[in-house]
Amino acid sequence: MRKACFVMPAAVAAATFAGVWATAARAQQTVDPRDIAGHWERTTPIVSFGNVPSGGRDNPTVQEAPFTAEGRKMYEANKPGYGPRRSTQRNDPLGRCEPLGLPRQLNAEIVEPHSTWQIVQTPGRILQFFEYRHDWREIWMDGRALPALKEADPKWNGYSVGRWDGNTLVVESLGFDERSWIDKFGYPHSGEMRLEERYRRVDAETLELVMTITDPVVYSKPWSSDTKRMKLNREKAKRWDEQIYCVPSEEFPFQRLIQSGNVIEP
Repeated sequence: MRKACFVMPAAVAAATFAGVWATAARAQQTVDPRDIAGHWERTTPIVSFGNVPSGGRDNPTVQEAPFTAEGRKMYEANKPGYGPRRSTQRNDPLGRCEPLGLPRQLNAEIVEPHSTWQIVQTPGRILQFFEYRHDWREIWMDGRALPALKEADPKWNGYSVGRWDGNTLVVESLGFDERSWIDKFGYPHSGEMRLEERYRRVDAETLELVMTITDPVVYSKPWSSDTKRMKLNREKAKRWDEQIYCVPSEEFPFQRLIQSGNVIEP
C-alpha cells in the first residue's frame, strides 16, 4: 500500500515562513530605536566630513565641496598634515591643542582605540563625550529654541537643540568658533555655519549619522556628509577613562597614547 504524502499548500507554507521570519526579526530588534545611549565606534573607512579627501584639481574623480570663491580661498589657506594636500608647513588647529569643534569631533577621525564617542541620554538633554581631548557637548531636548546667531557668543561646539522626527534624532546647531576645521583635510567653515545632524539607530548594534552644513560664506549650497556608521562598543564602558588632555605638562604621555610617532622624551 502506498503511503499518503502530505504536501503543504503554497499559501500555508508562505504564511508559515513569513511568521517565522517576523518572529526572528522581532527577536533581533530588541532595542528601542530612540535609545541611542552607549559607546559608538566609527566603522566608516574614510574620516573626512563628506568622504571627499581632496579637491577636484587634486583628484578629478572625486566630487569637490561646493565652495564659494571666499570658501576656496579659506580652504587653500589651510595646510593639513593628512591627505592629498598634506604639507610640512601645516597649520592644523589640532597641532596647537585647540579644541576640534563640531563637526570634526563627530568624524571620530583619531585612530582606534580613540575612534569612539559616548552618548548619554537624560530627560532634558543628550550629552556626547569625546574621549580624544576629553571634550563633551550638550544637546538640549526640552523644547527650547536656538539663540539668534547675532546673539550667540561663538563656542567650539556651538549651541545645539534636538527633537525626534519619528525614530530619527534631528539636532540643529549654530554659533560656532570659526577657527576650527570641519575635518582633518582642512575644510573650513565660517561663524555663520549651521549644522544639522540626523541620527538613526538601524539595529541593536548600529547607529547611522548624516550631517548637513549650511554656510553661505564658504559653501554655495548645503553640503551633506556621507552616511557615517558606528558600531556599539559594549566593552568600552568597562575600561578606565584614559583622560586624554593636550596640555604642555601632558605632552609626551599624550603623544605616546595616540601613537603619534614622536619619540622625543622630556
